[in-house]
Amino acid sequence: MLHAPGCKSRGSLIQMASHLKTKTFTSTTHDLKRLHVSPISTAPISLTTLKRSSPSPAFRLVLSVSSTIRYRPLQKTICMIDIQTGKALNTPSLVSDHACGEEVIAGVIKTAGEILNARTLSATRLAQGGNNVTLMIETPQGQFVAKHYPTSLGDLCDRYAAETGALRFMNAHAFDCVPTLIDCDAEARVAVMDGQGKAAAIDAVDADIKTFTIFAERLHSVRLAPDAENLDAAAEACLAPLDIIRQVRARRKRLACVTDDHDKLGEFLNTTFDPALDRYEAAGLNTLEAAGISADTPLARDRQTLNPSDLGLHNAVRRDDGQLVFVDFEYFGWDDPIRLVSDFLLHPGHILTDAQKRAFATSCTKIFATKDTRFHERLNALYPLIGSRWCMILLNEFLPERMQRRRAAGNTDETEDVLAKQLNKAHQLFAGLEDSKRLVTN
Repeated sequence: MLHAPGCKSRGSLIQMASHLKTKTFTSTTHDLKRLHVSPISTAPISLTTLKRSSPSPAFRLVLSVSSTIRYRPLQKTICMIDIQTGKALNTPSLVSDHACGEEVIAGVIKTAGEILNARTLSATRLAQGGNNVTLMIETPQGQFVAKHYPTSLGDLCDRYAAETGALRFMNAHAFDCVPTLIDCDAEARVAVMDGQGKAAAIDAVDADIKTFTIFAERLHSVRLAPDAENLDAAAEACLAPLDIIRQVRARRKRLACVTDDHDKLGEFLNTTFDPALDRYEAAGLNTLEAAGISADTPLARDRQTLNPSDLGLHNAVRRDDGQLVFVDFEYFGWDDPIRLVSDFLLHPGHILTDAQKRAFATSCTKIFATKDTRFHERLNALYPLIGSRWCMILLNEFLPERMQRRRAAGNTDETEDVLAKQLNKAHQLFAGLEDSKRLVTN
């Protein structure tokens, strides 16, 4: 297992649970206090009956001195256990880092307390997808964020190593717009960082665009630092134009397996998406050829940038003074700047006006075209293909394993409503893709 430099190792969360076996664990340690769910109820409950509070997307976890946790015997399993709920998914997984939600959450709290060497007063579960467990830990010394990164066979990269490595790198270079990594435990796969603010609204204001631009420029500048060479490529990096084409085609192939069960999906893919993708691919390759750019040659290192890979207001918190702090660097690494710019402009996780999109594209072109004189041609060629990739991402919910994960995470929306919503989003994104391209490339 990879160990980030300087990270402590105290044993995996599964090993902690395995050691306890079926013994009763009484929370007499300083970091386990009292268990209740808020804001609706403050009545003590057992960990085995812990459920996500509604309507709040986060639940408050506080362990009582009198509460006990009975750990079930760990058995080798061929299914993945969702770390948020403890429910089994159909996707094969590495056994070493998956356990029921109760054990993982308790383990994260315990590990965070050891890292901080502080008494844990409370731990609030932050709203997350199915990739991690993130808790806001409150101590007498202040608030901290503790994050656990399970591993599964479908992971595109080591998300724990990527994020801790990214934060150490940016902390070393005095970035004040990212969390400070306090410390981490490589075996438990838990990182603790300072708490910086509250989730930002997804509607951007003009000042936010400038902040994002400055962050992108700073990352591009610091890529020249010697220690930047220790960083890996971003997850699904698109270092050559053919990379993005292969990624879109692979995602489309996966969806072909479910079109027989979803007529409207099949109709959209066959009659709208496929013909347009063929046009975008042909036009993109022609544009690249006319500019003398090889489609299968990786971008020169000095023209690459450091890409957060999921940059947007959906992954930002706002301090009390209004300053944005960027979070979530699980897919951070070297990449083509076209990917950074296009992903930010196309990401469905935040809302940008046309003027804001144009401003960001114009500013980034000035940043990246200084070294890459054919940046504009590459953006013109690849932007529709990256938009096509986003369309495929929106339609992931049609894949059985993705819907199963949604259910395991406690989402009770009707399946057909979810799928109709995602298909509508894909329609909207695809319908506006060419207008969006003209907006940012002209």
